[in-house]
Amino acid sequence: MALDADRPLLGPEQQLDEAGHDERVRAHLAKLANARGLSVDEVLEALNATLASGQPLITDPEYDGEASPGLPSSRKGGTVTQQRPADSVWGVTSVDYQGPPVAQRSPCAGTERCPWRRDAVPGAFPADAFRLSAPTSYPDSDRRFGCHSSSAEAPRVCAGWLLRGASENQQVLKLLEAGLIQVPTLPAGVELYDDYVEMAVANGVAEDDPTLAPILRGRSQEMCADNETLPAGDVAAEGKQDRRSGGAG
Repeated sequence: MALDADRPLLGPEQQLDEAGHDERVRAHLAKLANARGLSVDEVLEALNATLASGQPLITDPEYDGEASPGLPSSRKGGTVTQQRPADSVWGVTSVDYQGPPVAQRSPCAGTERCPWRRDAVPGAFPADAFRLSAPTSYPDSDRRFGCHSSSAEAPRVCAGWLLRGASENQQVLKLLEAGLIQVPTLPAGVELYDDYVEMAVANGVAEDDPTLAPILRGRSQEMCADNETLPAGDVAAEGKQDRRSGGAG
């Protein structure tokens, strides 16, 4: 149902004290979030943006129509297109779903931390999982690295990957530029691996593993492109300095 921006959530006969009102609102927001596979913060941001624009709000958690002003329509989950085991516990599931993706707000903390975090336990996820998922960071890939704490019913894009591993994914870059994916936040004091190769190697994948080769080639091409932008004199000077220091000049 549609709810006008200035209509209260409670009628006159339902007036509660401040604590009761807050509890009612939080429960209502949680219901909306759970029905759509979103976080409460994402619901609040969507509602605030809609209020600011003067559009009506979609507040019925059973609403199943097309995406409308207020909140994204209920996400019924995606279609599992492929499941590949990485060990007896973990595997990589490919999911096809409609509409813009929902991103995790920040790299997962807790017991099973996001593998992109440097403070995550190395090897918490099997090396084969990172081999199978490597194409998500290939140049011009159209695949996305999913959050390990999400599911096919409520798929989410990994926050760590968006921050460090999606720089060559043109599809994701366009979605970010259009504001259809929110850039995750990195909590203070949390450090991430610089790229997919570094993260995968830390989790047991050999750097010369064939699955990482396209990423390494893309990295080398990017470095060459950066060098080509320097004046010729600067490039020559760097070479001489490397030879004096015993480098590979």
